[in-house]
Amino acid sequence: MTWLDEQTMMVARTLREPTFTRREYERRLHWVDPRRGGRASRGDVLSLHRQPTPMIRVPDCRRAIMDLTGRRYGRLTVLGYAGKRGRLIMWSCRCDCGSTGVYAGNNLVHGFTRSCGCLRRRKKGYRHAG
Repeated sequence: MTWLDEQTMMVARTLREPTFTRREYERRLHWVDPRRGGRASRGDVLSLHRQPTPMIRVPDCRRAIMDLTGRRYGRLTVLGYAGKRGRLIMWSCRCDCGSTGVYAGNNLVHGFTRSCGCLRRRKKGYRHAG
């Protein structure tokens, strides 16, 4: 018999299992937090109900890629897959200003590309070099 009560022993056993990331450790800590009565936090509950990202197979890729069709990134709406350029997966997009273009999916997802260039042109003090 130990000097710890049963609830503390349950927390210790759960946290002793190995985790790969600190985020997973904190999530596990939220699940067994005695101050919450063992309930999960709101963020943990929401992450359980997220829909998995749909994947598509395209002929020129060896593995399935994340389908971005219909998603919005800044002012760009993804129309569909546009092929590969080297190792980059390209997506055809339409901007809110009406122009269409082809952009790298990585730049869209990480927020490096938000428009066709119309945002840059609208900024105060923008001058075209050349």
